[in-house]
Amino acid sequence: MNQLEIKHLRMVSAIAETGNMTRAAENLCLSQSALSQQLKDIESKLGADLFFRARKKMILTPIGRKLLDTARLVTRLMEDTELDIARRVSGDRGELKIGVQCLFCYKWLPQAIHIFQRKFPKVELIIGTAVDLVEELEARKFDLIVTAAPVGDDRFRYVPLFGDTMVCVLPIDHPLRSQQYVGIEDFSRVKLITHAERGKNRLYQALLKPQGIEPKRYLTVDQPQAMLEMVMAGLGIGIFPAWAVREAVRTGRVVSLPITDQGIPVRWHAVSLPSSTVPVFQEEFVRIIGQMKINGEDPPQEAVAELLSVEVE
Repeated sequence: MNQLEIKHLRMVSAIAETGNMTRAAENLCLSQSALSQQLKDIESKLGADLFFRARKKMILTPIGRKLLDTARLVTRLMEDTELDIARRVSGDRGELKIGVQCLFCYKWLPQAIHIFQRKFPKVELIIGTAVDLVEELEARKFDLIVTAAPVGDDRFRYVPLFGDTMVCVLPIDHPLRSQQYVGIEDFSRVKLITHAERGKNRLYQALLKPQGIEPKRYLTVDQPQAMLEMVMAGLGIGIFPAWAVREAVRTGRVVSLPITDQGIPVRWHAVSLPSSTVPVFQEEFVRIIGQMKINGEDPPQEAVAELLSVEVE
């Protein structure tokens, strides 16, 4: 007995939520080999499989589902206890400056703020759009920045939030809508509506420019909703996070297609300066975002209530 540790519960939760060992390892800040070994060890100790291995998909066994229920309960109780202790030690007053590098984040940010302010009514929030992650963090313009920029700079602390996929969004009558995906070469035949000029557009710099691909016309619009309206009006195509246009696609106002046959997955992180004295409310804001399931369906009322620590009526 006494084989289970909190790391095992977090492991089961991460694998169950992502359905994929690679993404689960990223969320837990482990290598895939370390996570696989951890899973193998606990299954051996328990004498039971926790997951069915179905090609690239990890599916919970009945015993795995039972352990997941326990994991969610225990993890929530531990997080609530840690939060309560931290509040007693460091207090719950202060200022939190949050930067976002993508204007589409304002689609889900209000809900995160609502949940946060219910928990920390005495913390003043300052929200802004981040342009230069390195400069603005080092200058303390922001305490943390939400970004999909690549990780790897040792000067900063990266906390994974959620996975995402960039998609090409087209008018419902666009000639490319019948394709399975939009290829890189297809961009030379379209009018591209984007939120940033060429020099500041990471997708343009990473995908189109290296291959000498230039859209037929390049239109910069700095407001996400305005971009979507222009796509719906037939003025061109746009590139959006899949979650940002989910409702417009569901209601048939636009069509979304993967970009290339491989798609363009990205991972969002909360980035901050490393510190041994991070305020508890900053850690909690990051946790709230990570639990909102932004890349999936909107969280149910019960899930939001759990984050708020209130009863659902």
